[in-house]
Amino acid sequence: MPASDTSAELLTRLADAPPHPYPESIIQEMIGRMEEMTPALLEVLADAARRPKHYVKAGNWKQVVFASYLLAQFRVTAAFQPLCTLLGGPEEEVDAIFTDMITEDMGNILASVYDGNDRPLRALAENRSASEYVRGGTVLRCYQCLLAEGKITREFLETYVTELLGGKLEREPGIWWDCWTELCADLGFASTLPLIQKAIDDDLCDPWYYGFDEILQAAGNGGNEDWRKSAGLIEDTIKETSWWAAWEKADELEKEDDDDEVSEEDWESYLLDSPMPETATVVRAAPKVGRNDPCPCGSGMKFKKCCGAA
Repeated sequence: MPASDTSAELLTRLADAPPHPYPESIIQEMIGRMEEMTPALLEVLADAARRPKHYVKAGNWKQVVFASYLLAQFRVTAAFQPLCTLLGGPEEEVDAIFTDMITEDMGNILASVYDGNDRPLRALAENRSASEYVRGGTVLRCYQCLLAEGKITREFLETYVTELLGGKLEREPGIWWDCWTELCADLGFASTLPLIQKAIDDDLCDPWYYGFDEILQAAGNGGNEDWRKSAGLIEDTIKETSWWAAWEKADELEKEDDDDEVSEEDWESYLLDSPMPETATVVRAAPKVGRNDPCPCGSGMKFKKCCGAA
């Protein structure tokens, strides 16, 4: 790559890079020029917060996505505020830019650039116009990472979750109720049991997300340590992003989709062979189900295309 390339030109090369293969040489160049790239990457986030539609088009999304990861790897706390502002924008545009990052790495990214002030996080959790997956998955994961890193205490987090369940969340069903009650269960916040029970009684939680008996039992009995497995900071942008299906050729993606398909006959056979007893308690088949994970119902489809879509 020519040494005369400016940081802006390097970002343009990233946006214009073909969809495959993974643009490793460009990302490696950016990492090697960390000090020079940091202001330019911060400007990308600020600009995306001002006009997100521009970054939904063509390859511009790559500038925002890699700015997020690289600034997280560089531990640039100045990225925290603009990233929170961007995530609080229109749900359709935020989802189009970040897709599955929202429920996977975005919370880890926010924790990696955390500036010590959690007010922007609280604003996201309580923002009724923001993406429900940002309000639940992203913010929740960030708090878990901050707890694991010792940047907040259990008491601090338990107090805030109590405020959320006690009145700061709207009293209508939403993924945020499932996510925040799950956090109470995973961390064993016994003080929140009455609030969880009230949410269940008011039909605010989905039994398919986390079984009601299971969530109450976990919250009242010390929780578990499974949440720590995904509560880390971003260390290596290339390792975190190079495996994505986004870099595969179209014919490879088509083959993967074909492999995921389940015939109507197989689906009907599964339903007939697996009746649910009327008295059965629905519980979660695994500690956590990502939107791209296999659906726990056994259909063979991804969760987001099966029970998660409902």
